[in-house]
Amino acid sequence: MFQTNMVTHLWDLVDEGLESVLDCLHGGIGVTGLCVPVATGPGRHLRYGAGVVPRVFQTRGGVFFPPNKARYERTRCKPISSGWLRSRDPLRKLSELCRERGLGLRAVIECTNTGRIAAHDAHFAQKNVFGDVSRSQVCLANADVAEFVRALSVDVSSTYAIDTVELTGLAPLSCSATDSHQYLSLGAQQLLALCFCESCMQSAAEAGVDVESAARSATVRLDTVFRTGQPIETSLAALADDDPPLCSFLAWYRDRIAALVSSVGASCNACIASHARLASGAGEEAIDPGYTRGANIVVLDFFDAEIGLLERTIGHLRGTLVDEQRLEAQLSVTPPAAGDDQALVRNLTRVAESGIPSANLDHYGRLPRDHVDLVKQAIRFARRTFR
Repeated sequence: MFQTNMVTHLWDLVDEGLESVLDCLHGGIGVTGLCVPVATGPGRHLRYGAGVVPRVFQTRGGVFFPPNKARYERTRCKPISSGWLRSRDPLRKLSELCRERGLGLRAVIECTNTGRIAAHDAHFAQKNVFGDVSRSQVCLANADVAEFVRALSVDVSSTYAIDTVELTGLAPLSCSATDSHQYLSLGAQQLLALCFCESCMQSAAEAGVDVESAARSATVRLDTVFRTGQPIETSLAALADDDPPLCSFLAWYRDRIAALVSSVGASCNACIASHARLASGAGEEAIDPGYTRGANIVVLDFFDAEIGLLERTIGHLRGTLVDEQRLEAQLSVTPPAAGDDQALVRNLTRVAESGIPSANLDHYGRLPRDHVDLVKQAIRFARRTFR
């Protein structure tokens, strides 16, 4: 049967009532599982639920379950609990309710952006090629950070009835709607998101990478963009094909991410999913499969309304899967700006027609309540279509 998981933040579940939300999602809409972010960055979330307070939920991010400190003894990078959590553990109650109802439960970890870690200790933070230290993004090539992500995955999957751990933010594209560099072309965004912190520079050099030449190349290319205003039309992966030092550095970084994902998979009693994000305005070739190695599941984050691009991207990713990897999709439940309410129905149906067995719907908190029946319809059509 075609599976559908609704992305649902804990604060929405708690404020609207765990059981009432599950009644809506499971009994009403017909989802088969939940994806719950358990480690996130700071954010402001406008919520569509009737009567919820506050209407705009603000969080500094962090870990949304009480961490077992013993799990993090091998790393200097320690979890910082969300202030919202206080002494509660709503994930435990949710886990029990999901198990009682036969609902799957996935834990989502924003790997590079888990609250205040980068701001708390710059040693773990990303540093771009110009030496600017991030106050929000951590460096996954840093051994302490990699061990932290592994330990966090083990902690949540061994404490609660978690069937899948989803890792997001593995590829270098650190850009949100509030970042000024969102206006750069994709290639420039990815170059600027590459980490050249001391840990990366030292480790890459020890692996035989000409790091200085790679950094110089990235600097020259970005300075040219800033001087001329001309975009870098290709993705970082395509750009590096004709740039040996940059290509070597990128290959080294991919290997570090693959090692991290494999380490998480070897340590957890759960499936591991890695997200492949299609950036706004980019073509399917912009997705770099190097950041999905080692995962059991590859989740395509697709938030466009155009079916043709969805089909091409599915085809592109299918050609990159290895071993027993399974492809899934993640679609938005919010109607696009054009007001095309049927986009979700068409896209979810196309996902099922393509033979993809599962999709995540993002997310419950911003689902217009008048569109609940539309989501139910989309799930029903997808199940009828899936073979």
